[in-house]
Amino acid sequence: MAGHQEEPATKKLKATPSVLHSDVLGSTAAGRAAIQAAYATTKPFPHYQIPQLCTREHMNKVHTECVTHLEGNFKETDLFKLYQTIDLGNLKRSDALASQLPALLELRDALYGQEFREYIASITGSPPLTDKVDCAANVYMKGCHLLPHDDVIGTRCVSYVIYLSDPDDDWTAADGGSLELYPAMTSNDRVPDLVPTAFALPTYNTMALFTVIPGVSFHSVQEVYADKPRLSIQGWFHQAQAPAGVEAATEEQLKVLRQHVEPFTELSMDVIQTPQLTAADCAFLSTFVNPTYLQAATMSAVQASFQDSGSLQLLDFLLPELAQSITDATHAADARDALGRGNVPSYTAGYGDEWEPRGPVHLQRYLTFVGQGAMSESASAGHLLARVKTELMASAVFQKYLWLLTGFLPTALRSQVRRFRAGLDYTLAHEQSVPESTCLDLVLSFSDCRDVDAKEAWNSGDVGGFECYMPAEEDGLGDVAKGLDDDETTVVTVHAQSNVLNLVLHDQGTMKFVKFVSAQAPGSRWDVSVEYEIAQVELEEDGV
Repeated sequence: MAGHQEEPATKKLKATPSVLHSDVLGSTAAGRAAIQAAYATTKPFPHYQIPQLCTREHMNKVHTECVTHLEGNFKETDLFKLYQTIDLGNLKRSDALASQLPALLELRDALYGQEFREYIASITGSPPLTDKVDCAANVYMKGCHLLPHDDVIGTRCVSYVIYLSDPDDDWTAADGGSLELYPAMTSNDRVPDLVPTAFALPTYNTMALFTVIPGVSFHSVQEVYADKPRLSIQGWFHQAQAPAGVEAATEEQLKVLRQHVEPFTELSMDVIQTPQLTAADCAFLSTFVNPTYLQAATMSAVQASFQDSGSLQLLDFLLPELAQSITDATHAADARDALGRGNVPSYTAGYGDEWEPRGPVHLQRYLTFVGQGAMSESASAGHLLARVKTELMASAVFQKYLWLLTGFLPTALRSQVRRFRAGLDYTLAHEQSVPESTCLDLVLSFSDCRDVDAKEAWNSGDVGGFECYMPAEEDGLGDVAKGLDDDETTVVTVHAQSNVLNLVLHDQGTMKFVKFVSAQAPGSRWDVSVEYEIAQVELEEDGV
């Protein structure tokens, strides 16, 4: 062709522009040194948030592709509630879906390319990072959450989260969904404290990252309060070898938990001598218990049902007057502490001389009442529930009564009054929730059920607060592997109600937990929780 000129043979093809922002890989040595110094000294453990990960144009493409082509599957366990997509690490460019995600795959390749891995290693001070790709997209809708854990699995070295929520709707602290980082307890540097001290707001096109450290890097995703999706890509950079100290950290965490587990108190076996309820026994019980449940025919029917199913709920168990006093006191406490019905909770709400927080936070968080029971009309919820616990449920008469109700004779007990605050509290399934021998669990629960909507919220399970029994996991720690949406894995689920006595036969093959109570719940879940060691002692036919 006329005028055509040959290009020099030595000219190279034009390099593909990086999808990463120029301030990242193009940062000066001094800039990287400043980030590295800041990273190493951040508390409660090393972390950093890259302010602009990608070019705005490219991240907008990634966001559009994720929203348009990725499908989230709802997952809920004791540890989390969220929507998960496919494993992006295993997505091949030959897969049909890959053709719809070119910008996302470009970002993935840039993240795990040698240059960016070396950048991450340089600012975090980590060992050389391998090219193992490990990431997935997650969506947290209103009420979704991820409870505290340390991310220690295999060769994970650095955790990261890339935030991809709507670029035209700035995320604020009031929306929830922040990454929460927990300090160590002052008394033990391998166990997390109950209150986070550092937060990363899920700001669009930023990348939060931290070093995975056994027993140290405890973090969580705060419940999302806003009615909008929190979209992110969660992933890990791996090192060649697993970190040291994993087993020692796990044992130390369980050791702290065991320190809070009260021993059983032995009960007298004198009740065997007079198994039937005397007039005095009935008179005592009638000061607490709904008279319906003191009738011989009712007790016989209850025992037959419990023997058949191993679990039972007795509605309106306490006398109406006593139950109303407890209900009024719990409502007043939640109103005073601004908990429930969408209020953003304070981490120390409800703390006081008579209410102590229980941890460790990666296994449980709730308040337990350490005051004494009380009779007065102005008594607090804690005092009234403590009175039921000590005067009724620890009594010899109630021991006999349970024998008649269930067919199992209580021989020892341990008990506590608990408050699970809306937006804050839970227990996870772990080895300490598995009894050494079959026990009788008794839980007398109170929750805000003042209207139809409140009752439906608790019964739906959408706001948590339910107690769940599931087959024990082999590792003995947290995170029920199969979701709560898998009916085959659920043994018993007891929803939070008001003035309901729950009885469950709890065997050695079963873990239990109380699901995280959402800030959207009508209020806190309050209860008297009693575990009884039991013996199967036959009753005479006239025992009731």
